[in-house]
Amino acid sequence: MKARDNPFSVERLHAVRYRTPEATFDEILDRLDEMNYRAAIVGPEGSGKTTLLENVQDALAQRGLKTWMFFVNDTAPLTGPACRRFLTEVAPDEIVLLDGADAVGRSSWSLLRRRTANHAAGLIITSHRPGLLPTLVKCATTPALLADIVAELKPPGQTLPPSFLTDLYQRHAGNLRDCLRELYDLYAGYD
Repeated sequence: MKARDNPFSVERLHAVRYRTPEATFDEILDRLDEMNYRAAIVGPEGSGKTTLLENVQDALAQRGLKTWMFFVNDTAPLTGPACRRFLTEVAPDEIVLLDGADAVGRSSWSLLRRRTANHAAGLIITSHRPGLLPTLVKCATTPALLADIVAELKPPGQTLPPSFLTDLYQRHAGNLRDCLRELYDLYAGYD
Protein backbone atom coordinates (compact mmCIF):
# COMPACT_ATOMS: atom_id res chain seq x y z
CA MET A 1 0.00 0.00 0.00
CA LYS A 2 1.24 3.46 -0.85
CA ALA A 3 1.73 5.75 2.13
CA ARG A 4 -0.84 8.25 0.84
CA ASP A 5 -3.46 5.47 0.62
CA ASN A 6 -2.93 4.28 4.17
CA PRO A 7 -6.08 5.08 6.20
CA PHE A 8 -3.85 5.94 9.17
CA SER A 9 -1.53 8.31 7.31
CA VAL A 10 -0.48 11.55 8.94
CA GLU A 11 -2.67 13.55 6.56
CA ARG A 12 -5.76 11.53 7.50
CA LEU A 13 -4.91 11.70 11.22
CA HIS A 14 -4.66 15.49 11.07
CA ALA A 15 -8.27 15.58 9.89
CA VAL A 16 -9.39 13.91 13.13
CA ARG A 17 -10.34 16.54 15.66
CA TYR A 18 -10.24 16.32 19.43
CA ARG A 19 -13.34 14.94 21.09
CA THR A 20 -14.08 16.31 24.54
CA PRO A 21 -16.48 14.31 26.67
CA GLU A 22 -16.84 16.85 29.48
CA ALA A 23 -17.76 20.04 27.59
CA THR A 24 -18.59 21.38 24.17
CA PHE A 25 -15.82 23.11 22.30
CA ASP A 26 -17.64 26.45 22.69
CA GLU A 27 -17.77 25.90 26.46
CA ILE A 28 -14.02 25.26 26.47
CA LEU A 29 -13.44 28.50 24.56
CA ASP A 30 -15.72 30.44 26.90
CA ARG A 31 -13.83 29.04 29.90
CA LEU A 32 -10.55 29.97 28.25
CA ASP A 33 -11.81 33.54 27.85
CA GLU A 34 -12.78 33.59 31.55
CA MET A 35 -9.24 32.40 32.37
CA ASN A 36 -7.79 35.35 30.39
CA TYR A 37 -6.20 32.91 27.95
CA ARG A 38 -3.75 31.60 30.58
CA ALA A 39 -4.38 27.89 30.93
CA ALA A 40 -3.02 24.38 30.59
CA ILE A 41 -4.23 21.40 28.61
CA VAL A 42 -3.07 18.47 30.74
CA GLY A 43 -2.82 14.74 30.11
CA PRO A 44 -0.58 11.77 29.44
CA GLU A 45 1.29 11.16 26.18
CA GLY A 46 -0.97 10.37 23.26
CA SER A 47 -4.13 11.71 24.90
CA GLY A 48 -4.85 14.49 22.39
CA LYS A 49 -3.25 17.54 23.99
CA THR A 50 -1.55 18.74 20.80
CA THR A 51 -4.66 18.07 18.73
CA LEU A 52 -6.78 20.08 21.15
CA LEU A 53 -4.23 22.92 21.19
CA GLU A 54 -4.33 23.01 17.37
CA ASN A 55 -8.15 23.07 17.50
CA VAL A 56 -7.97 25.96 19.98
CA GLN A 57 -5.60 27.82 17.65
CA ASP A 58 -8.04 27.45 14.74
CA ALA A 59 -10.99 28.55 16.88
CA LEU A 60 -9.16 31.60 18.24
CA ALA A 61 -8.24 32.61 14.69
CA GLN A 62 -11.91 32.32 13.71
CA ARG A 63 -12.71 34.69 16.58
CA GLY A 64 -10.16 37.18 15.21
CA LEU A 65 -7.50 36.52 17.85
CA LYS A 66 -3.83 36.21 16.92
CA THR A 67 -1.77 33.26 18.10
CA TRP A 68 1.81 32.12 18.02
CA MET A 69 2.31 28.34 18.16
CA PHE A 70 5.57 27.06 19.58
CA PHE A 71 6.54 23.38 19.88
CA VAL A 72 9.07 22.22 22.47
CA ASN A 73 10.36 18.72 23.13
CA ASP A 74 13.53 16.90 24.09
CA THR A 75 15.00 17.30 20.60
CA ALA A 76 13.89 20.94 20.29
CA PRO A 77 14.34 22.43 23.78
CA LEU A 78 13.60 26.00 24.71
CA THR A 79 16.91 27.29 26.07
CA GLY A 80 17.27 30.64 27.84
CA PRO A 81 18.65 32.51 24.79
CA ALA A 82 16.04 30.93 22.49
CA CYS A 83 13.29 31.82 24.96
CA ARG A 84 14.41 35.46 25.16
CA ARG A 85 14.66 35.66 21.35
CA PHE A 86 11.23 34.09 20.95
CA LEU A 87 9.68 36.48 23.47
CA THR A 88 11.01 39.54 21.60
CA GLU A 89 9.06 38.37 18.54
CA VAL A 90 5.71 37.93 20.30
CA ALA A 91 3.35 40.88 19.87
CA PRO A 92 1.27 42.18 22.80
CA ASP A 93 -1.96 41.12 21.04
CA GLU A 94 -0.82 37.53 20.43
CA ILE A 95 -1.70 34.50 22.50
CA VAL A 96 1.27 32.16 22.88
CA LEU A 97 0.42 28.49 22.39
CA LEU A 98 3.19 26.32 23.82
CA ASP A 99 3.09 22.60 23.14
CA GLY A 100 5.38 20.75 25.52
CA ALA A 101 5.75 22.97 28.57
CA ASP A 102 7.21 19.99 30.46
CA ALA A 103 10.32 20.23 28.30
CA VAL A 104 10.97 23.88 29.22
CA GLY A 105 13.68 24.37 31.85
CA ARG A 106 12.89 26.14 35.11
CA SER A 107 14.55 29.47 34.32
CA SER A 108 13.09 29.59 30.80
CA TRP A 109 9.64 28.69 32.17
CA SER A 110 9.86 31.45 34.77
CA LEU A 111 10.88 33.97 32.10
CA LEU A 112 8.20 32.77 29.68
CA ARG A 113 5.45 32.87 32.28
CA ARG A 114 6.44 36.31 33.56
CA ARG A 115 6.97 37.92 30.13
CA THR A 116 3.76 36.55 28.60
CA ALA A 117 1.80 37.85 31.62
CA ASN A 118 2.97 41.36 30.80
CA HIS A 119 3.72 41.34 27.07
CA ALA A 120 1.29 38.92 25.42
CA ALA A 121 -2.47 38.41 25.25
CA GLY A 122 -2.22 34.98 26.85
CA LEU A 123 -0.36 31.71 27.31
CA ILE A 124 -1.95 28.33 26.66
CA ILE A 125 0.23 25.28 27.20
CA THR A 126 0.17 21.51 27.04
CA SER A 127 1.66 19.60 29.93
CA HIS A 128 1.79 16.04 31.21
CA ARG A 129 1.19 17.23 34.76
CA PRO A 130 -1.02 19.89 36.29
CA GLY A 131 0.28 22.89 38.18
CA LEU A 132 2.16 25.03 35.67
CA LEU A 133 -0.98 27.04 34.88
CA PRO A 134 -4.65 26.54 35.82
CA THR A 135 -6.05 23.47 34.06
CA LEU A 136 -8.43 24.14 31.17
CA VAL A 137 -8.94 20.52 30.09
CA LYS A 138 -7.63 17.23 31.42
CA CYS A 139 -7.23 14.96 28.41
CA ALA A 140 -7.86 11.24 28.78
CA THR A 141 -8.38 8.29 26.48
CA THR A 142 -10.58 5.21 26.49
CA PRO A 143 -10.82 2.08 24.35
CA ALA A 144 -14.13 3.44 23.06
CA LEU A 145 -12.43 6.64 21.89
CA LEU A 146 -9.84 4.59 20.01
CA ALA A 147 -12.66 2.55 18.42
CA ASP A 148 -14.45 5.77 17.34
CA ILE A 149 -11.30 7.20 15.74
CA VAL A 150 -10.52 3.92 13.98
CA ALA A 151 -14.11 3.71 12.69
CA GLU A 152 -13.73 7.22 11.27
CA LEU A 153 -10.44 6.42 9.52
CA LYS A 154 -10.66 2.84 8.28
CA PRO A 155 -11.92 2.08 4.79
CA PRO A 156 -15.64 1.27 4.43
CA GLY A 157 -16.40 -2.41 4.76
CA GLN A 158 -13.26 -3.22 6.73
CA THR A 159 -13.59 -4.11 10.37
CA LEU A 160 -11.16 -4.60 13.18
CA PRO A 161 -12.34 -6.86 16.00
CA PRO A 162 -13.13 -4.94 19.21
CA SER A 163 -10.87 -7.35 21.10
CA PHE A 164 -7.97 -6.35 18.82
CA LEU A 165 -8.56 -2.66 19.54
CA THR A 166 -8.87 -3.28 23.28
CA ASP A 167 -5.61 -5.24 23.24
CA LEU A 168 -3.94 -2.51 21.17
CA TYR A 169 -5.12 0.14 23.64
CA GLN A 170 -3.84 -1.84 26.61
CA ARG A 171 -0.52 -2.68 24.95
CA HIS A 172 0.15 1.04 24.45
CA ALA A 173 -1.14 2.02 27.92
CA GLY A 174 -3.82 4.30 26.43
CA ASN A 175 -1.43 6.25 24.18
CA LEU A 176 -3.62 6.74 21.11
CA ARG A 177 -0.75 8.17 19.07
CA ASP A 178 1.17 4.91 19.47
CA CYS A 179 -1.96 2.86 18.76
CA LEU A 180 -2.53 4.74 15.50
CA ARG A 181 1.14 4.38 14.52
CA GLU A 182 0.86 0.63 14.95
CA LEU A 183 -2.28 0.60 12.81
CA TYR A 184 -0.41 2.59 10.15
CA ASP A 185 2.34 -0.04 10.16
CA LEU A 186 -0.23 -2.84 10.03
CA TYR A 187 -1.96 -1.31 7.00
CA ALA A 188 1.38 -0.47 5.36
CA GLY A 189 2.01 -4.23 5.17
CA TYR A 190 -1.08 -4.73 3.00
CA ASP A 191 -0.61 -4.72 -0.77
